[in-house]
Amino acid sequence: MTDDTEAQTPRRGLLDLPTEIVIQVVAHLAGDNRTLCPLARTCHLLQHECEKHIYKKIELLFTNDLRAILEAFSRRPERVDGVETLKILYRYHTGLGTTSEERAAFNQYVARMKALRDWHVESPYDNFKWEHGGNEWVEQDMEEFRKALEAASLYRQNGSLTHTELGLSKLEKLILHSHGANTDFWDLEGFHCLFRHPNLRYLHISCIIIPQDIPELEPYEKTTPLTTLIFDECELTPKGIGHILRTPKALKHLTLGENVYNIRRSQGIAPNLSTAPAASLEALKAVAHSLESLTHFDPYWRLFGDASKYRPVRGDGMRDFHQLRFVDIPLCSFLHQFILSPVQAPPNLKTLRLHHAREYGGNASAITSFFEQLPPLEPYTNQPSLRTIEFAQSADIFPDDNIVDIYEDDRICDRHAYAYKLHKRGIAMKVYLEASMRHGLIPPYLHGEATPELVCVYDSKKVGFRHMVDLPQDLRRSFEENDLPEDLRSFAAGMSHSELSVLRRGLDERPDEEFPETDQLGTSDILRLKNEVRRSLTQLLRKSLLLDDDSDIVQNLEVEVDDAELDPDFGVDFDAEDWFDAEDDDEEMEDLDANDDVELYFDLDIPEEDGSGDITEYEDDDGLD
Repeated sequence: MTDDTEAQTPRRGLLDLPTEIVIQVVAHLAGDNRTLCPLARTCHLLQHECEKHIYKKIELLFTNDLRAILEAFSRRPERVDGVETLKILYRYHTGLGTTSEERAAFNQYVARMKALRDWHVESPYDNFKWEHGGNEWVEQDMEEFRKALEAASLYRQNGSLTHTELGLSKLEKLILHSHGANTDFWDLEGFHCLFRHPNLRYLHISCIIIPQDIPELEPYEKTTPLTTLIFDECELTPKGIGHILRTPKALKHLTLGENVYNIRRSQGIAPNLSTAPAASLEALKAVAHSLESLTHFDPYWRLFGDASKYRPVRGDGMRDFHQLRFVDIPLCSFLHQFILSPVQAPPNLKTLRLHHAREYGGNASAITSFFEQLPPLEPYTNQPSLRTIEFAQSADIFPDDNIVDIYEDDRICDRHAYAYKLHKRGIAMKVYLEASMRHGLIPPYLHGEATPELVCVYDSKKVGFRHMVDLPQDLRRSFEENDLPEDLRSFAAGMSHSELSVLRRGLDERPDEEFPETDQLGTSDILRLKNEVRRSLTQLLRKSLLLDDDSDIVQNLEVEVDDAELDPDFGVDFDAEDWFDAEDDDEEMEDLDANDDVELYFDLDIPEEDGSGDITEYEDDDGLD
């Protein structure tokens, strides 16, 4: 092609493409506000398409961001209609009270968000700040939220069920963490509208007091599409729960999180459900036709060290819960007695998880750790539908003596023998450590806090029950100079290097099916299990250190963007992912050698390494109880 031809050929840009392709190109940039914002400034067409994604998700981490977003909404009110995800997660600061007018102005826009589907709200006065202005949040912000939810909720008019297409009417998911005006718990009161929403599918609320009677909900039995309901550290009552559970058409997932940890201020220890098992079961029967998973966090063990004393309930128990496949409860829960009875247990239960709460005051020391001793297995083997039983032990991983029983040889062997008996009945077994990485951090877990993680320390399906344990007696001699597992050293004594090589290759390639089933483990099996857990916990510890609140990484995450750097016409938030790539972090941790510095955290018998150390001091999380 000649230079003249090139000069005559018109240059084509993005807008020369068909409109459908331009829209797809812009959609491909969704989530990248750093690119979308300048692109939106180029022309009206791209501004319209870019703003669909710029304002689709708003995260307010600082009250300083309010001025920019208010300016943007006031310039183009139609931007409010595009918000689908909203996270109000203001950080507490001493000048928070001076932002009440800006917060109130933004809350008015919230009530007009017709496309909002996912809403997450946390009070900036949580974590013991409610005495320093928390009443303003409750009486102003929360009241505005309540009014908006009430306006969007179902109501009866002339006997017919109806609702108005207003802001929040399309809301599908709501997470709400708050408190009282001057205390850590808040009353339901007018927030019964939460359970009358026409479109809400997922609801997670914490530190709320559910009263005995909620007559406002009686006209709305089986009217809402709610499928997941999570009560987190709440004061629950059987009768109040009954009113709430009668409103969904088909609730599938329920978490009854009673107040287990927040017991040192306005509320004490009150296991209201397990002390009234008949009434609690009657409340649950409202969702017996649809419930698929059920979790109960129960403070009963705090009052009664012997958690096995039940109050029998006559009748068919949970036999009508035909859809229930998964149950997660402590041994002290009123639900446990129904699981133990073949004539009262859910008929199609597949997985039972038994959990122990973290030792945090109360009578925790009276509860035996699952790592130390598992409960009698006979009652569980009487359930014909049960396929998996899981044991989850909560514990702080600092200091490591909280979890020392995980690694003891005798405990590992006892665990495996227990699993073998279950295996013979067709039941698999898993044991988890629910690892809390920050000492003193208790639920409900708020944005940015290190939530506990489940670490599998034993899985009967992976470990299996075919192992070479016994060796010929006439070949038992010491064999310290070779790196074979200890249980093979006597067998290999006296062999040449070539013979040893053949032996090792043959054992590695020999299928497990050739070994007989046994409830015993060889030394190499025990060592392998130790190392697998060690690697998992080492990775978890490194993640904990990377995300420590005092680390440089998190300090960088919290850098506030100067309002002057943002065009007020396009004031949006900057997601933390812009600063920190979680996938890159995972890849980095995969590249780390799991053995590096592990002796700083765990006192393990690792033959291939020498030298060890223990953590001698751990600084508690300041300001957390």
